[in-house]
Amino acid sequence: MPRISEETIQRVAEASDIVEVVGSYFPLKRAGTSWKALCPFHREKSPSFSVNPQRQTFHCFGCGAGGSIFRFVMDYEHITFVEAVRRLAQRAGVPVIEEAGGEADEKGYSERKRLLAMHTEAAAWFHQQLLRSPAAGAAREYLKSRGLTAETAKSWNIGYAPDSWDALIQFLKGKNFTQEEIAKSGLASSKEESETGSPSSTARLYARFRDRVMFPIRNDYGEVIAFSGRVLDAQARTAKYVNSPETPIFSKGRVLFGLDKSKRSLIEAKTAIVCEGQIDLITAFESGVTNVIAPQGTAFTPEQARLLLRFVEVVVLCFDSDRAGQEAVTRSLPALLECGLEVRVARLPAGEDPDSLIRTQGAEAFQRHITEARNFFDNALDLLTAAGGMEDPVKKAAASRKLATFVPLIKDPVQREAVMGRISARLGIAPTAFQAQMRSGKTAVTRSANDEEPEVPREAPFEMPEGVVILCQLAMTDLRTKEWLATQVLADPQLLGESGNLLGRILRHGAPLDSPAALNTFASTLSPREEKAFANLVPGRVPGDPLIAAQEAWRGLVAQTLREQREAAKNRLRQPGLPAAETLALQKQILDLSTRLNDLFRPVPQDSA
Repeated sequence: MPRISEETIQRVAEASDIVEVVGSYFPLKRAGTSWKALCPFHREKSPSFSVNPQRQTFHCFGCGAGGSIFRFVMDYEHITFVEAVRRLAQRAGVPVIEEAGGEADEKGYSERKRLLAMHTEAAAWFHQQLLRSPAAGAAREYLKSRGLTAETAKSWNIGYAPDSWDALIQFLKGKNFTQEEIAKSGLASSKEESETGSPSSTARLYARFRDRVMFPIRNDYGEVIAFSGRVLDAQARTAKYVNSPETPIFSKGRVLFGLDKSKRSLIEAKTAIVCEGQIDLITAFESGVTNVIAPQGTAFTPEQARLLLRFVEVVVLCFDSDRAGQEAVTRSLPALLECGLEVRVARLPAGEDPDSLIRTQGAEAFQRHITEARNFFDNALDLLTAAGGMEDPVKKAAASRKLATFVPLIKDPVQREAVMGRISARLGIAPTAFQAQMRSGKTAVTRSANDEEPEVPREAPFEMPEGVVILCQLAMTDLRTKEWLATQVLADPQLLGESGNLLGRILRHGAPLDSPAALNTFASTLSPREEKAFANLVPGRVPGDPLIAAQEAWRGLVAQTLREQREAAKNRLRQPGLPAAETLALQKQILDLSTRLNDLFRPVPQDSA
């Protein structure tokens, strides 16, 4: 796949101001030469999050988060580096220059770009049809009856597909999209497709969506990648909803409707309210309940669950209270539990869905049901009790078997043990009997309750000795010093161990680090751990000659390393019973290290620079 050029990255850094960008997400308060706020990456009562406009970096003294403007957008928006560059480029009006990859990658990227452009055009066309076409009168009345205003239709780019076999196709051809591209887009179908599964570039194409209200489906970056069309004629002998088929840019099981608008609210609430349909979600969002998403279908896939895990810890399933809705809850459970998400179930009044409840009783009533949502297992037991199942041994045994298939999927061992205890107590059965059910027969379990997934160790903070910090700062500000250090450090890169890795990266970097844009461009090449350390390297004034200061700092670091090595050799030499050959080798090592220490502090000739 083509990659963004370094020239573009630097231009984006030059055109972006970190104070302005961060301030667009949450308020900043000036504090001397910097700006401060409560950190968005951890909970705190007093502000420890600082933005440095001179260096165009951010740093939190509480949790250690820090880095360039690219790193902030990546961490705050939960997106990749490439997506962060594109977002900042769009904001700053900087054209993105891409460098070509391999032939296959280039072809795939070009195809994706064309299909995205086609969906953008189609969404705009559908929307204009809704606003202006006389034939869309019924669609406008339908939206009005569902409480969706013109402003809402505009915000969500809702549209109307006319009852025509080829109007959209002719429009797309007029926009210079080829027959082959239209066939791949999923916006059209053919008789051949119904027989073979996919239309060819020579088959006669027909519009897939006809006489339907159109909801654009977007990825989390906001690009239109598919559509969902709702039929208007309640008596029509066709599916109520028709969705785009799988295409090179759309996979139903990997997309969550509304995520592009709601992800910031998801992160802040750490909870996702899951609705069944688009209108339920839109009504909730427009009423102020914004941490909402909807799967493309009624059950979660593992890919959707992993996507949601990037933003939240808790999922509240808000499906219809009928049998189909309850079955959807059950089908969604394995994927969500296996990702480590806590699953709760909101119980709406009979016959109500989020849309109808909000329109008749208000957003507060809906939010109250969300707040009262029960853990899936507790909810299942509540329903069993309400139906009188606790008094029926057969129903109680069936409920126990059903719950036993899901409990082993809970990742946290303490939580799993607590759930097992609650289920056993409420069913009035021995914990050992319930555990036996978990082990017996074929269940939905894909992982044994005793198999613990190892925790991913948290990366330790990146710390550097003061001497290395000084050398990094000097190498960033003085070319002569950088050239001299390169001959010393890069000749023996292991001498300083891990603490010298960042220094080596600075020395190998060809372009001068003489501006905030250059610093941010360089920071984009570092690992998150290195970038946090780099964000704290504030070049300061060095008294006297920077080269002499660097030589002194370098000798101090090397001397410390040599002394530690010599002391370790002396300690080893003191061990009784050493073989004669090892004793001789240690004595030679100690002598060599002492000689290197003596040589290290001889005066450095000025022409050595």
